[in-house]
Amino acid sequence: MAFFHYRAFTAQGDLSQGEIEARSREEAEEAVWGRGLTPFETWPARNASKSAFLIFGRSQLTSNDVAGFTRELAMLLEADVPLDRALVILQEQSPNARRRKLAENVLQRLLDGSSLSDALEAASGAFGDGYISVVRAGEAMGGVGSALAQMAEVLERRQELRARMQTALIYPLVLICLAIVSTSVVVGVLAPAVAPIFAEGGRPMPAGLQLVIDVEAQWPFLLGALMFLLVCAFWLRVETKRRPKLKASLDRFLLDLPLVGKWKAQRGAAQFARTLGALLKAGVPLLSGLESAAQAVDGAYLRQQLLGLGDPVANGARLSQSLAKIPRLPPLVAQLAAVGEEAGQLAPMLLRVAALFERATERAVERTMSLMTPLLTVLIAILVGGLVLTVMNAVLGINELAAQ
Repeated sequence: MAFFHYRAFTAQGDLSQGEIEARSREEAEEAVWGRGLTPFETWPARNASKSAFLIFGRSQLTSNDVAGFTRELAMLLEADVPLDRALVILQEQSPNARRRKLAENVLQRLLDGSSLSDALEAASGAFGDGYISVVRAGEAMGGVGSALAQMAEVLERRQELRARMQTALIYPLVLICLAIVSTSVVVGVLAPAVAPIFAEGGRPMPAGLQLVIDVEAQWPFLLGALMFLLVCAFWLRVETKRRPKLKASLDRFLLDLPLVGKWKAQRGAAQFARTLGALLKAGVPLLSGLESAAQAVDGAYLRQQLLGLGDPVANGARLSQSLAKIPRLPPLVAQLAAVGEEAGQLAPMLLRVAALFERATERAVERTMSLMTPLLTVLIAILVGGLVLTVMNAVLGINELAAQ
């Protein structure tokens, strides 16, 4: 399949233009005729292979774009605006150019006879399997608006958590950057300017200043060590992407760490519970929802374990019993899932589980940052203050040398 631009006349004689997907120019012209238009000109679209991924300049659709598009479309559909009209409104009035282009492409596929889920699935770089499953379930039940609203809530919650974590890291990163700049000025400028005076005066250099000079002299080795660590980190990242078992082993190691492991387990449990709860609430069958919810988990080890839930559940096991057998998954997930199954309220209970773990994750991040900030401040003050005192002592030594 390829993409073609076209210009055509409407029944009223107005000139219309757009983009259409077809196997050939002739098929594209037939599709234009099928829209009730009279083709005037049809030509292949450049970079058509990229248009399915909605590439605009330097970047694809971001997670913020997907969440915003989902929320805007859900609001219009829940207000009883027809789907095609809602997409036209988004195409014309959305504040984001990428969302407008997305609405245009989806509308064109709808006019070609595709369903909304199939049209969204064409943008496979932006929409995951779980998202498409929710939309298909909404189409089957005649409630696409409510299904999209559920998905928008999931996406917005993920964005909110990510934004909180990024905001919490800003101040520590600023402190670290300032410490690097201050240390570089002392080690690279002040210390080398003072050291030659002692050598010219025949006096031994102060121990502190000598240490600073020795460290400054070893900068090629330190830079090489830093580059080696960066190369190792890059190699590890590439290898974990290429070898799923290595990635799962590394993730399992992180889950076993005292504080980081608990945080990662809670985060993975929240991602799984919120996605599965939203899928079930939208009418997706449990077996289909389990795989999509497991794919939403970031951690490779937990994702691998959760993907194995389908077989026991298909064989008649209860979800809570299967969850209880997954190592390193917080026990509260299985316990509250059992309560939801007994009450026939599994979806609301899973969403409650997700909310509990999300709040716990937020509190953990806030506590960690509240402890890290003063700790970094003290450590940076000791480092920079120690270097400044070393240089000042050397300057005082110069005054004594001049007085002699």
